[in-house]
Amino acid sequence: MVEKKVESTRGTVYYWTNELAAQPFAIVFCHGLTADHTLFDKQAEYLDDRFKLITWDYPLHGKSRPYQDFSFANVNQDLLLILEQERIEKVVLVGQSAGGYIAQAFVRDYPDKVRGFVGIGTTPFGEGYYKSELFWIRHYTAIAKWYPYSYYCKVSAKSVALTTEARDSMYQTLVALGKQDMLAAAKAVYGEFLKEKDEVQFNCPVLLTYGEYDNIGYVKRYNKMWSEKTGYPLKVIKDAAHNANYDNYLAFNELLIEFIGSIASM
Repeated sequence: MVEKKVESTRGTVYYWTNELAAQPFAIVFCHGLTADHTLFDKQAEYLDDRFKLITWDYPLHGKSRPYQDFSFANVNQDLLLILEQERIEKVVLVGQSAGGYIAQAFVRDYPDKVRGFVGIGTTPFGEGYYKSELFWIRHYTAIAKWYPYSYYCKVSAKSVALTTEARDSMYQTLVALGKQDMLAAAKAVYGEFLKEKDEVQFNCPVLLTYGEYDNIGYVKRYNKMWSEKTGYPLKVIKDAAHNANYDNYLAFNELLIEFIGSIASM
């Protein structure tokens, strides 16, 4: 994977890609809140010689800092710059947790560019799914700022991952991000999510997944509701927590390959 970047008046956004020849579509991986592109290292290693891949630090995360005027619409524009620079016309979006929000916003605004969507422990747009639990999202940063950051990093890494390797990776990412940028990212991303009143209508194949031991919020419940309402297939990844694609990357990679194969044959 080669590091590249795109620039705008808002800031510089970094991404990583392999140098495969033109493909019918690229797979774009969108990491979760306060994570970075390394969340998908296990997918990049496994798929590097099969598909055109894009992993990125979306704005306010990883190397894509500082950044001004964060919004889902502006993040969409940054992704469009990446796709234009790489001469990519179609994508399959893989979004983990809040990365699923980034992906859903892109699906909503640019449906003709999306061939498929895979969610990993994410939840749907649309206020109809949510009740009083939105209180915690609205007040997340107010609560998180009171925790000593070293403690926050340890607890967060342990809560989202099951394996030692996955926990260590997330811990290092949080330490590198720092407390002030963690709070800024959470405020910006959750602030945008709270504006989303309507469910996204997907005109492409969808696969929903979550880890067997994902105990973040109400992820399991929301995914079951999402699947029951829409008919989208839902797969539970065994021996995995919230960062399921890293915890049990072998199982997730198999699911992703199968999903990609079904799209390629359409």
